[in-house]
Amino acid sequence: MERYNALIGVMIEKLGQTYKDLKYQVEGMESILNGHTEEERLRTPELLTLNEFLLTYRELMADVERRFPGIKDF
Repeated sequence: MERYNALIGVMIEKLGQTYKDLKYQVEGMESILNGHTEEERLRTPELLTLNEFLLTYRELMADVERRFPGIKDF
């Protein structure tokens, strides 16, 4: 099934870019959240939402890392 090799290559490349984007976003959200006290993070709706996104992005990254162990090196 050599005809699918190019498609697989593109999918791997896109997944690698998505992973890098998620990592960049996680670092940004961590930076924002670390600039606030725990009390602020628990009482501010926008910070609660950012924290939910952070947790979700981390889960997505963990799933990708589990399924594609070499993705970190991409």
